[in-house]
Amino acid sequence: MIRALLVFIFFLAVFTAAVFIVMQAPGIASFTYGNTTYELPLVEFVIGLFILFTIFYILIRLFSLIFSAPKRIHSAMDRRRHHKALDDTQQGLTKYVQGDWAQAEKLLLRGADNSSTSAINYIWAARAAHNRGDFSDRDAHLTSAKKTNPNETSALEVLQAELLLEQHMPEQALASLNKHSDAIRSNPKIAALFASAYEQLKDWNKLANILPQLKNTKNINEKYFNQVEKQALKGLLSSKQSNAEEIGTKFKDSLLSDKELTVEYVSALRTQNKHSLAEKVAAAALNKNWSSMLVREYGLIDLPDTTKALNNVEKWAEQHTDDANLYLTSGRICIKAQLWGKAKAYFESSLSRKPLVETYAELAALHEQLGEMDEAQRCTKKGLKIAARST
Repeated sequence: MIRALLVFIFFLAVFTAAVFIVMQAPGIASFTYGNTTYELPLVEFVIGLFILFTIFYILIRLFSLIFSAPKRIHSAMDRRRHHKALDDTQQGLTKYVQGDWAQAEKLLLRGADNSSTSAINYIWAARAAHNRGDFSDRDAHLTSAKKTNPNETSALEVLQAELLLEQHMPEQALASLNKHSDAIRSNPKIAALFASAYEQLKDWNKLANILPQLKNTKNINEKYFNQVEKQALKGLLSSKQSNAEEIGTKFKDSLLSDKELTVEYVSALRTQNKHSLAEKVAAAALNKNWSSMLVREYGLIDLPDTTKALNNVEKWAEQHTDDANLYLTSGRICIKAQLWGKAKAYFESSLSRKPLVETYAELAALHEQLGEMDEAQRCTKKGLKIAARST
């Protein structure tokens, strides 16, 4: 419209200038056709020419409007559809945030048909279907997203794996993830999904194998990595097929820097009859970083040298006088050394600090071994009372 107005103003200016010039020097315009000659004043000729040009221009514009009308109508309808699709998408996302999964899915799908970002609509619709538990619809929406945006197939496969893991289907999730294993180092999202899949499968070996890649993943959260590593190592140590000594060699720093993992490590060594190494690891860890649970585990080891072990616990007792597990362990070591009176004193010291079921059980067994049946029964009853209160 503005363009047409500017054109009209331009020609009006030209016409005015032309009329002004002609009026300064009047003349006659003459036209000959065959034997006929037409003459009229030059001013009238210029005015007529302008009128004809104006009529011609108006006709051209009119025909242009007529022939372009269908296209203009179609464009207007497209704009209306796109605007409606945008409204549906925005409302669908709002419903999603509000937790109205069914309505969100309906609006997002309705907006997808005329949206310039239909893949995004299908993705959020898939999430909505997933949240309401309709996994077949979820997969159908993801398939639609892949068709509308084939260039983003990889990203959609990763999303599908994430949703499958939320559904606790790790095998199917890995089927989508395996082709992206090279991206573990560069993509923390993919790295986390692999870790989650192996964790759900309890495949501790594979989880442990990707720990170096996971650790070097760009922008990986350190706290998250430590949690995954801890879970993997606990799983490995609890496995009957694992070799605790080899695990300790490979992950020594991680095992000894976490108190809970150190206990698990020593327990696995003890279970696999590697008592000498278990004693060495436990004693070194306790000297460096005290742990009540680890000193309890220390007392369960089949100690090769009870004299050395007694020296250790007596030295620790000077610094940790209130640790009931330390006195329990001391009593157990004394039993192995056949120091009955000393063992009884340690058990009673442990109970005075904290009455534990297993301490009463050890003391009851010791009284029974010494023929003190009444005391044995008394300790057994007290232990049973504590066990009943804790259940």
